[in-house]
Amino acid sequence: MIKTIYVGYQAPHPEDFTYHRDESSNEWLLIHTLTPAEVLIGGRWKSYPENQIIIYPPHARADYRACNGPYKNNWMTFLTDEKYIVQAALPFNVPIQISCADSFHHLFHMLAIENHFDYEYREQSIGHLFHLLFDKLSEACHSSSSVQSRENLLALNLEIQSNPGFQWSVPYMAKRLNISPGYMQSLYRKTFGVSCMEDVFNKRIELAKDYLAHSQYTITQIAELCGYQSSEHFFRQFRRLTSTTPSNYRQKVRGDEP
Repeated sequence: MIKTIYVGYQAPHPEDFTYHRDESSNEWLLIHTLTPAEVLIGGRWKSYPENQIIIYPPHARADYRACNGPYKNNWMTFLTDEKYIVQAALPFNVPIQISCADSFHHLFHMLAIENHFDYEYREQSIGHLFHLLFDKLSEACHSSSSVQSRENLLALNLEIQSNPGFQWSVPYMAKRLNISPGYMQSLYRKTFGVSCMEDVFNKRIELAKDYLAHSQYTITQIAELCGYQSSEHFFRQFRRLTSTTPSNYRQKVRGDEP
């Protein structure tokens, strides 16, 4: 289901234009900048050239403003539960640079027209245009993967390696990178060849093996140090990834086997 609230096409704004939306809004907001703009990201204003797409999901703060003159954009607000949007492997809340600007411009024009008139096939037509819009966004995003996102991802990977016992989760990692959970998982697997949580589990088990080999901690203590809420969960995951038990591994690596 997609319900368009408003679609603005080539909307002009003065050079002192500033937009702010707090976390109370339950609508999606999608922006296509037609002139340079400044966007508030991580508490800092950053300047971007024209032809950026920004997707703000419901209850996400949105702040952007004119930059070096009058500001113009295409924009729309809508409600949806469509999985290809809600779970899109796209960055949310940050600008996406697009190269095929004319395509997006035409799509916004058609959406504005379809949204204006009420006729029998209106919802079906809007649905097709949204599919095309998000397909184009996926192409734009994957053809020009964000360098900053990749740098942040590498830093996150190093942090996981340094502290695998932390209570990592997909939503927490995505929030740290300021991107959607779907995009974060897609980018992580593409970069490291493994899912983000499987990488956490692998690093936890490597840490556990080090403790088993070189410390006097009990297995229960090692489970806690490696981020497990229960010894049973640690036991199952250790066995899944090593084909042996923590006790047997400790005996073997220390030469204590009977």
